[in-house]
This record gives sequence, structure tokens and C-alpha cells, in this order.
Amino acid sequence: MPMRRARVILMIAVAAAVCGGVPARAADVTEVPEGVNTEAVKAFRAGLALHRDKKYAAAIPLYERAVALGGRFPEAFNNLAYCYRKIGQIDKAIDLYRTALALRPTFPQAHDYIARAYLAKGDRVMALRHLEIVRRLDGRLAHCLEEAIRRGDPDYNDMPWGS
Repeated sequence: MPMRRARVILMIAVAAAVCGGVPARAADVTEVPEGVNTEAVKAFRAGLALHRDKKYAAAIPLYERAVALGGRFPEAFNNLAYCYRKIGQIDKAIDLYRTALALRPTFPQAHDYIARAYLAKGDRVMALRHLEIVRRLDGRLAHCLEEAIRRGDPDYNDMPWGS
């Protein structure tokens, strides 16, 4: 029995080390590609500041402004979707994640977050489909998403910069 207990403690420690505390590719959701309209970048960064402070409803108009000003880069749609998901507008979030993925099909965070949105809707099948994609793109992120799905908790460790 002590060996089994030690194994469980080790598994918990590994999960905590992999999923917690250290940002998981924060640049993927905070960087702006070259050539984006300057005003769109300003709006995106202002939205990001509120987003980091968990002021999701306040960040939405800024991300929407970034998109309206020509900020058609996946990070803008992904972060806008994240904010909508956090205020409970799951279907709108899923549509926006789809836009982000249309712009960059290999965007690990967008696959992670759309899986979490499906999980919030109770659609485990779609969450698992996106988990498989995340596994191919980013093993560390996949581990955290898998744990969220296992727990049935779409909010489990879903903030990329560790807050």
C-alpha cells in the first residue's frame, strides 16, 4: 500500500508541475503578428490588460474593436472568445474559436479553449476531439486539458500566463 500511495503522490506532483504555476506558451495568446493595424494592436493590448485582470466583460469591447479595425489575427479572436466563455456566452465563444482556428488551424490554445467551451456545454465528445489535436500540437497543454476533462471542469488551469 505505501508504494501505491507514493505513486499517487508522484502523479499529483507531476500534474502540478506540468499544469500549474508556469505559463504555457503565453506568447501564443499575447503576441501580435507583424503588419497588424496600429490602432488594432492598441485595442488588443488594452483588452489584454483587462483580460489579465480577469475583467472579461470590460475586455470584450476592446478585443471587438481590435477585430473591427482589421485585427484579423487568431490571437484577437481567441482572446475575445475566451472572454465570452468566461462570462457564460459559450456558443458565441465557440464561433469565435472557430474563426481563430480558421486563421491558424495549428493554434494549440484555440483548440484547448474550444475543447473547454464544449466541455462547459456538456459535449465531452467534441472536447475529446480537440484534446487529440492539442496532443499533437503541445503535449504540456494537452496534459492540462486532459486533466480538466477528467475533472469535468473547463476552468481547471486554463489561464496561459499562470494567473
